[in-house]
Amino acid sequence: MTINKLFDLLDDWRHLPAYQLERRADIFFAIHLEKILKGLYGFKPNVIIPEFPVRIGEISEKHPDLNRSFKIDYLVYSKNPANVLLIELKTDQRSLRDKQTWYLESAAKIKVSGLLVGLKKIYAATSYKVKYGSLLKLLENIDWIQQVDSTFEITCPDIEPEVIYIQPVKPNGTSGVISFDDIITTLDGTDNPLTNRFVKSLKRWKGDVNKKPHSSE
Repeated sequence: MTINKLFDLLDDWRHLPAYQLERRADIFFAIHLEKILKGLYGFKPNVIIPEFPVRIGEISEKHPDLNRSFKIDYLVYSKNPANVLLIELKTDQRSLRDKQTWYLESAAKIKVSGLLVGLKKIYAATSYKVKYGSLLKLLENIDWIQQVDSTFEITCPDIEPEVIYIQPVKPNGTSGVISFDDIITTLDGTDNPLTNRFVKSLKRWKGDVNKKPHSSE
């Protein structure tokens, strides 16, 4: 079966030194994210936006004019109740860096309005107007902005997002983490073949490839 072959490759190749599992597996987390958040947080997202750009100049005092951006894996918005999550996916427990944590926490502190102020500056400077136009359309659909000529006005509620990490293991006493066990529990028991195969691999992906030999999984 093709889906088994796909996950078998992910299971095997994640042990290789340069292979980035999260970049290949993120679509499987994404298609289940709505159900995961409904099960764990009790709300259904109105929109999930992948690779949301955060202008570095908005969070850096040293480089306020910098129009470069870092990307948040998933920005999630729920209208009722009003909630915004900045979700970072990590399939390797060791891959999260202090600088990345600082980026995410700083992005949350400037609230949604600050994220959109930065996006407005990026949009004015970018040559990728068509792709950014697609992002603006998503934001207009949830009433965060109103497009005006070649720019937009910010119309969103000023919400401070919560930073959430999806990662293999949740350290004791840690909040703001969705562990693979949390996802397995939420998705377990379905009759969907893709979901069942994803869950099977998640049980393997919990293991630290830097500690456990391949044969032990």
